[in-house]
Amino acid sequence: MQTALSPAACLFLRQLAPKVAAKGRVKKTTSQKAVQEVLNWCLTQQLSGVSASCLQRPEFYFESALLQQIASVQQALGQPDFRIDISSLSRTDAAIISTFEQKSIGIKPRQQRVLVSLAQPQLVAGIAVQVLDTDWQQLPLAQFDALLVVENLDCFYQLHAFTLALPCKQPLIIYRGDKLYSKGCKALKTAWLKQNKPALYFGDFDAKGVSIALNEGYSAMLLPEFAALQQHASPAMLPDKQLSFIAAIKAKPVAHEFQPYQQLLCQQLQGLRQQNMQGMALTFISLG
Repeated sequence: MQTALSPAACLFLRQLAPKVAAKGRVKKTTSQKAVQEVLNWCLTQQLSGVSASCLQRPEFYFESALLQQIASVQQALGQPDFRIDISSLSRTDAAIISTFEQKSIGIKPRQQRVLVSLAQPQLVAGIAVQVLDTDWQQLPLAQFDALLVVENLDCFYQLHAFTLALPCKQPLIIYRGDKLYSKGCKALKTAWLKQNKPALYFGDFDAKGVSIALNEGYSAMLLPEFAALQQHASPAMLPDKQLSFIAAIKAKPVAHEFQPYQQLLCQQLQGLRQQNMQGMALTFISLG
């Protein structure tokens, strides 16, 4: 199998191309790793304008004709054309332009995907579907009036077990994500916040969960009323490994209604897991 140019070498050529087009030719030092890789590849492919002595010289001039040769040979070999940014394509789209597989670059299969909890189960082929795996870019964000992000996957799948008093008519409910879905959630939330509509957080009442809610653009956190939370919270539900978050949470200015929660967490060091909020009336507590 023919060796392909590395993603770094292709990036070097892609950035070089407009300079060559503008100036006719561009000088590069042959001590550069990318230059050495490109020249060695050109020698292997026996491209005109590149001789073995090129690597012995301190500089090499790249010209438009050579760049065109490189792209043409890459295409003929089924390798990624350096002029196309593979990192911006899905693997299926990349496969259309190249038979050479590069799993380390490009859009990962779940990079743009999110898990959405549907307000009403939808029948698909006779199966009641409550959760939808979809590309977030296909969601009509303008049709929703609030975004609710759920921290834990088990609670996301079992939302019906919680008593949610949602302050909106058409919420978009998604899973915050693990290694598989977190990038899609982050991208969706970035787009959502540009609409100046509320982003709400439902997760563990512990140092990590509260830190996420306070620092990632959320306007409110879904929690039990304070008296109920205080009754069920305990130090056992605030992991020691999260204590490093406490100082920053304590110093964070918060809304008046969230202050008792902040004090319970930061002064009494008590937490409440999301799973333990089942059966409690949950409401949105403004964060700031």
